[in-house]
Amino acid sequence: MTDPADPVLLFDEDGRMFILHDSSLADELIESADEFCEGYDGKGRPLRAHGDPGQVALALVASEAHEDELRTRVERYYSVYAARHPTRTPPQRADLATFIRAVADDFVEE
Repeated sequence: MTDPADPVLLFDEDGRMFILHDSSLADELIESADEFCEGYDGKGRPLRAHGDPGQVALALVASEAHEDELRTRVERYYSVYAARHPTRTPPQRADLATFIRAVADDFVEE
C-alpha cells in the first residue's frame, strides 16, 4: 500500500480535530500508537498509527475513502468545538480531496 496523502486529519476520542500537514511528522504529534484514535489522509482513507513510542508513523488501513465517516467527524468537530468560527460549519466542497485541503487550511479557534 502507498503512504498516506497529505494533509492528514486526526481526531481524538472526544472528537477534537488535529491537522498534520506532513504525515511524516506524526511522531511529533502522536507520542505512542496507543494514544491514536482516528485519522484520515488527504484522500479520505482511514489511518492507523504504529511504531514504538517516539517513533510513531501512520499507515493506510484501506485503499478506498471513507467519505461519509470523515465528513461526519469534521461536521461534529465544527458544531461542538469550533464555537468561535464565524459559521460553525466546515468548508463546503463536493470533491473529497478539495474538502480535506480546505478543512486543513481553515483556521478554527476553539
